Amino acid sequence: MRVTPNLEQADAELYSALAWLMPLHYFYERRNLALPNFHFLGGTEVPEPYRSLLVHTNDMTPTLTAFHRSPLSLEAQEHESSEHFEMRLVTLHSQLSNQPVEFGAIAIQLESFPAGMAHEVTDRHKPLGGLLAEFHVSHHGAPVAYFSVPADELIASALNQKVGDVLYGRCNQLHDDAGIVFADIVEILPRVIESENTAQD
Repeated sequence: MRVTPNLEQADAELYSALAWLMPLHYFYERRNLALPNFHFLGGTEVPEPYRSLLVHTNDMTPTLTAFHRSPLSLEAQEHESSEHFEMRLVTLHSQLSNQPVEFGAIAIQLESFPAGMAHEVTDRHKPLGGLLAEFHVSHHGAPVAYFSVPADELIASALNQKVGDVLYGRCNQLHDDAGIVFADIVEILPRVIESENTAQD
């Protein structure tokens, strides 16, 4: 399925896709850029090693931390904030190699977070997944879509890829124990995943 931000020509599936891609779509519109062509996949259609890294209900921060055997650092490229809401375009990097390990966008509702956590989120120094663990926030991941996408200039630059490289990712939601969504996330992985496993073995 191909995705275009032209809503006047969209059908029901396109509206759903744009809803899944909402945080990323926001920053593309803000930069007056067209979204690249996302092709939505079933979980079993995602090839390895991306399937193991994407097709699950866990947070990506601990998943990528374990895979790369390295803590992750957050680079917030752009953001939009209010008292109760944070939306940002981000790249996660391995602290050991400084290589980018994920690019994407996230929209976060801040109201239900413990005291101090909302301030940490809007400081933009730590990935959300790490803060959820640090503040012991009970939550549940619920991926709504998996996809492949050819890297455009924005994605390629953020992930050190070539324009046109086919990358894989997912659209994920985080729910609290009441089932209320407090985060919508678009997560894209680099085509060549540089694991630090060999360096540390």
